[in-house]
Amino acid sequence: MIARARLIVVAASAAILAVACASPSPTAAPVTPSPVQASPNPALVDFETHLRDSLKSQGSLVRELAAATTGTNEQLGLVARQLADWADTEQSWLDEHPADACYENAWLTYQSGVEDVATAAAAFVTLAAKPSPASDAEGQEAGLTLGTGTSSLNAAADLANQARAWCR
Repeated sequence: MIARARLIVVAASAAILAVACASPSPTAAPVTPSPVQASPNPALVDFETHLRDSLKSQGSLVRELAAATTGTNEQLGLVARQLADWADTEQSWLDEHPADACYENAWLTYQSGVEDVATAAAAFVTLAAKPSPASDAEGQEAGLTLGTGTSSLNAAADLANQARAWCR
């Protein structure tokens, strides 16, 4: 089971690394911002701040998930449940902080990423609970879903940064 779990996390790590390397660079800020440009929408600032903190937490959990594959199924399940809890907390935050129209695309992209991470976390919980080793296909599917979710989270941060130009 441990060898298969390693394969799962290796697939997830590879997917995340590929996404991280392929994600577009954020758009550069104007050289001389006007007073209006220097004062973005307060809801956007709150959203960006939340994203920054949340992405750090999610990244840490993904690294813990990778490390847990060298341990027991119980350890893998524990980290997978923590990742599921992270996704639940993020969905609650999104429900409590609806998007303004000017950064709705970033908000929706973030929500999609949170949903994918929740789906992947549930799959990892299921894999960790199995008494026999999971199939390679199950592990790869969970890893790819986690990579897709992480890609969406990063894209949302880039979109939120770009929204600063018109979101006042």
